[in-house]
Amino acid sequence: MTDPANATAPLAGLDEILDLLLTISRERVRELTFRSDFPEPAAELAEGDVWLRDDVEAWINEHGDAVADMLRRSR
Repeated sequence: MTDPANATAPLAGLDEILDLLLTISRERVRELTFRSDFPEPAAELAEGDVWLRDDVEAWINEHGDAVADMLRRSR
């Protein structure tokens, strides 16, 4: 997972999004990133897409219902 020293890094990959959504599995986070209302990736790297962390945090704050749905389905 993410090094706490880099917690304020401006980019977020799947692992960083997992850190933001501690109780959701990697597979569920991946599903969230495919939603049409999820932020567009800032870049596409060989390891996968990366997003602007501020965009991801704003999306999480605005879409608590989607996150709650993922939590229900993860159980």
